[in-house]
Amino acid sequence: MIVARIQAHPSREVLHDRLTALLQPLPTELLVHESDPPDPWANYKQCLDYRGDASHILVVQDDAIPVLGFSDAVGQVAERWPDTPVCLFMGAFPSSTAARIRRSKPDVRYVALGPSSFMPLVCVLWPTHVARSFLVWSSTARGMTRADDGNAARWMKATRTQVMVTVPSLVQHDDGEPSVKGGRSHVPWQEGWRQALFLADDAFRYDW
Repeated sequence: MIVARIQAHPSREVLHDRLTALLQPLPTELLVHESDPPDPWANYKQCLDYRGDASHILVVQDDAIPVLGFSDAVGQVAERWPDTPVCLFMGAFPSSTAARIRRSKPDVRYVALGPSSFMPLVCVLWPTHVARSFLVWSSTARGMTRADDGNAARWMKATRTQVMVTVPSLVQHDDGEPSVKGGRSHVPWQEGWRQALFLADDAFRYDW
């Protein structure tokens, strides 16, 4: 069983019904968080802190757009990787992973996420026991910040945990939405790392 948990911000309320509908028939929970200064990591921890019986937690940002056939494909991914986190979105960074994806053969469905300063967290399928392990590690780890993607990358490196990436991506990142993280502004749909490198048109057509 997979449960979806949406990493949500109140300023994006208009997106929440859209995403919930696109995730059907997966059981879906909306976890809304707001703070000053913005703290994505606090909200991500809430999403990972699942106490139910599902084998996998799908943690997805509220500005993600799942492709056609998403829920069926995610079930196949979970069966293929019962003990490994899988990123269902990949942009142009980390550049080393993006380069491997560009060089991969047409029938390649997964590549390993290479070492980087961040882990793409737009949409990640977490085995529940691995999510719990990540939370336990983070409770005593040094150097944790408000950046959820940076903290996940530190955990990957420190624990030498393998993370896979689907090829192609199963969600698009709605880059037309303003960032809720603060920091520098950006021009929507102009920065490759914020958009899917390759995007499935119908996820169910692929052999996951």
